[in-house]
Amino acid sequence: MGAFFSHLALDFASRIQSTLSGTAGTPSEKVRQDVVKNFSTALAFPTAIVWEAKGLPADQADAAWKGLLDAIHADPTVNDVTDGQVMVANWPRSDWHAAFVAVKATTYGDAEKVIPHLRGDIAKLSFPSASRPWVTGGPALFLDLNLASTEALRGGEMVALPITFLILLVVFRSLVAAFLPVLVATLGVVCTLGILSFLARWMPVTFFVPNLVTMIGLGVGIDYCLIYLARYRRERANHLTTQEALHLTRITAGKTVLASAVLVMSGFLTLLFIPLEFFNSIAVGGMLVVAAVALATLTLLPAMIFLVGPRLEWGSALLRPIRSCCVGPRCYEWWGRVVIHRPWTCMLAGLTILFILAVPALRLKVASVEAKNIPPRSESRQGYESLAQNLGSGWMMPAIILVQHPAADWLNAEGIAQEKALVDQLAQLPNTEKVLTVTDPSGSRREQQTRMGLLTSFDDPTQSVILMLSHSDPQSATSRDWLDRITALLAQNEKTGPAGVHYYLGGLPSVTHSADQVIISSLPKVILVTLCSTFILLFIFMRSLLVALKAIILNLICVMAAYGFQVLCFQEGWGARLFHFNPTDGLNTVVLVICFCALFGLSMDYEVFILSAVRESWLDQHNMNLAVQEGLMRVAGIITSAAIIMISVFLSFGFVDVVEIEQLGVGLSFAVLLDATVIRLLLVPSIMTIMGRWAFWCPGQALPVAPRHPRGHHYSDEKLNPAESTHTAGL
Repeated sequence: MGAFFSHLALDFASRIQSTLSGTAGTPSEKVRQDVVKNFSTALAFPTAIVWEAKGLPADQADAAWKGLLDAIHADPTVNDVTDGQVMVANWPRSDWHAAFVAVKATTYGDAEKVIPHLRGDIAKLSFPSASRPWVTGGPALFLDLNLASTEALRGGEMVALPITFLILLVVFRSLVAAFLPVLVATLGVVCTLGILSFLARWMPVTFFVPNLVTMIGLGVGIDYCLIYLARYRRERANHLTTQEALHLTRITAGKTVLASAVLVMSGFLTLLFIPLEFFNSIAVGGMLVVAAVALATLTLLPAMIFLVGPRLEWGSALLRPIRSCCVGPRCYEWWGRVVIHRPWTCMLAGLTILFILAVPALRLKVASVEAKNIPPRSESRQGYESLAQNLGSGWMMPAIILVQHPAADWLNAEGIAQEKALVDQLAQLPNTEKVLTVTDPSGSRREQQTRMGLLTSFDDPTQSVILMLSHSDPQSATSRDWLDRITALLAQNEKTGPAGVHYYLGGLPSVTHSADQVIISSLPKVILVTLCSTFILLFIFMRSLLVALKAIILNLICVMAAYGFQVLCFQEGWGARLFHFNPTDGLNTVVLVICFCALFGLSMDYEVFILSAVRESWLDQHNMNLAVQEGLMRVAGIITSAAIIMISVFLSFGFVDVVEIEQLGVGLSFAVLLDATVIRLLLVPSIMTIMGRWAFWCPGQALPVAPRHPRGHHYSDEKLNPAESTHTAGL
């Protein structure tokens, strides 16, 4: 079974599709469908071949270029190829060549699949210079983004796994005990990638998915195994047999792992409320990997523990010097006394830190995937920058205005005058570089014929197209504002113009802009559902109204603080040179949503953990101050260890060449750092101390009271409520 999933997981990279799917019902999607059907795929899926032929004799360069165009035209995946010099007047340089390709495709995913064919055709040809042509354009950029994310995934794994093993080695002081969590979590991730590779035949999978699945799977899976193993070793230290220790671990730490998994999965489930197809793959991937690593922790890990038996502690003698260096328990005991003696001071200090970090989030701006976000060595980016430098950025990704006329004979004096009036208005908009229309009389006759072939519909004569080229990068914030102005202008003309004429704005920049708008409009619903589901689940697990409410408020502030840190690092460039971050115009909308939903689930891991320990101690002693101090002392070490592991996993993906993966890794790691320190070690114990016995108040029920019993015998074979379970590291 493992070999089967491994084979599927290795094939997963080839199944990643464009993130531009799933904008059904938007004007940009209608434009794509009609342009593919009635016009040219060169407009719907802009693809270009660019060649820098500096230093070559003109005759050699022209001959090589003609051979390339012939080879591309003969490719069965290509409808047509047009030399740029035929389309563009005043060609910038004689030693620079570009051609625009109409690929055989109906979706962006299909268009991406053509790019390797084009690159293969070029690879077969010989050129009289070291510089070879580049294949660029929208589909090529997204394909290279997928390839770069796969490379980042491998690099992240190579860094995360060794670091995690070393941390576990310090925590457990045993080679076998340190190896088991890494093995179990890795198997859970591989199985998830294999399942997703199989499901990718029926649903689009974005490049975020493999990186997200690996980050969440390794981080959460190793944490779950750490919790489970730590509890087992603690029970074994109490002179229980292997079977007895595993049984007690299952009904305590096992229930905590299960509760945490349900909370994390609920966070990813809310992504399904965003009506974009590629979010389905993100939601399914997040839920699957959490379910897989939790199931592996609750089934595979106990079986491995039973099989290795006493050999679980193999290597402890070699690592015994580490034990003498451990000062954690004494520090946590001292910190617990500080918190319960000055709870108000600690609470105010923690809230102040979070609010200061959250302030930059007020300056947050959203951004789409831009060419500059792709690694500089990528072929598509090099070709894109060459084309932008010589022709302008707008030529690669024009905005497309689809005009639906009431009749086929619209190309008359009145129709031409109406189009000219609209073109004049569009040309006056800031950031408009050029407007291309069917009736444009400029250029040579050959240029006019080529333009007519692209902009005139032969299958539906009631439709025409207007192309708009932007001055700035088509995916920049300036161009997004420009698209909004175009939309407003078209709406105004549709109201005041002749009846029956309708305008639809599309093109690749409009597709990504529309997707961002759908995400932003869905965000309030996602936030509301996430808050409600987390509150209900935590209330069920902890049987406390105030604890659940406190957790929601603190987690919301923590997420805002993580956003603020991302704004400082990426949007405003703080520490960009030091940490080699890539500053951008803003934060990617998909990253923002994933961070919110994932963090609300991940933070509940530590919430359930520490509150379960506090509740158990309080039921035993009926003294909240002592319960907080004892609970903190028992679980602070494991929280710290688990957080360090999760941060190291997330950060290993925070220093890759793909900006969106950087933003995701840095945001998640910083949020976990805040959650494990400021919130769990400062705010939660101080607030619990202030609330006292009311911390576990539940409407309609008296405050829970448990009979006193000798310490060290809290557990029986009876089923315990998840809220009453703890998982300590035996620290």
